[in-house]
Amino acid sequence: MTGTTVASVIWHRLDRDGTDRCRLARLDTGWLIMGHARWDEAGEAVALDYALRCDAGWHCTSADVTGLRGERPVAFRMTREGAGFALEGRAPVPATDLELGFTPAWMVVPLNRLDLPEARPYLVETARLRASDDGRLEPLGHSFARLRDGMDHAIPALGRDARLALHETGFVTEDPGLWHGAVTLGS
Repeated sequence: MTGTTVASVIWHRLDRDGTDRCRLARLDTGWLIMGHARWDEAGEAVALDYALRCDAGWHCTSADVTGLRGERPVAFRMTREGAGFALEGRAPVPATDLELGFTPAWMVVPLNRLDLPEARPYLVETARLRASDDGRLEPLGHSFARLRDGMDHAIPALGRDARLALHETGFVTEDPGLWHGAVTLGS
């Protein structure tokens, strides 16, 4: 990797056994978010590595996910195509952001790009990766609202509403019931 590491985070899953180690790096042309997620899903070990690439304005341009789900290899490449994202040459899904579906790392992108006003929800349309079942992207809306003591994050289609705690880098440090993380600056 070239570039300068801005911060790293280690998240621990709260809903099952698992961790996610992630780095945020500043590149000459933008940003790189890369990580290593490990967890158990229905008795099956899952180990996925990911890299999200963003331009200098925090717009995701592409992402890769590789690893193992049990004994089965996983390899996905997603690229920005027009006003959305496409998975390995399939039809694009209209979206402003790309959600990997298994890590909170993706949220650092819109949270750094958007100037969110306090207490007013802002809708973010994502193309969400479903890494199981041979992979697919599907549209999923999120809303974010900045509050004095954190960030409200809702996913109406999933009935999820949570108060997130954030680090100054934009990394989520607390997502109740799902993740708890600790951020280290630099190195």
